Amino acid sequence: MWKIFKCKTRRSEKCTPKNIWNFAQNKPTLIVRDITERYPEVDPMFVYEVLLKRGVFKWLSVRRDLIKLKNTWQSQVAELNRKKTKEEKGFYKALIMCRKQVRDLCHSERFRAPDFDRHAKEYLFKIMED
Repeated sequence: MWKIFKCKTRRSEKCTPKNIWNFAQNKPTLIVRDITERYPEVDPMFVYEVLLKRGVFKWLSVRRDLIKLKNTWQSQVAELNRKKTKEEKGFYKALIMCRKQVRDLCHSERFRAPDFDRHAKEYLFKIMED
């Protein structure tokens, strides 16, 4: 069943700030595959359950929704730009600002950890020193 996950990636390559963009992301199945390939005794369904319980499914889904929303706002900004009226100028500016903020989040640095996870941050600092 799990052989469908075979692909030509560099999972064995050490992750650095320079090469982090070379690795596929945003799918719980990628995490499950990496863990079960390294630890064959681990049940893939257990890993899926842990990812679901810990909010990884939700965050990756929300991230995709944010990207779609950003694209929707882009077309709305373009439409408002064509027919700007005095009343719409404030909405237009707010929409541009919101879209920029979401875009910045979606394009933010991948080599980072949540600000409230000290252990994850320590891990990043450690591998950067190696």
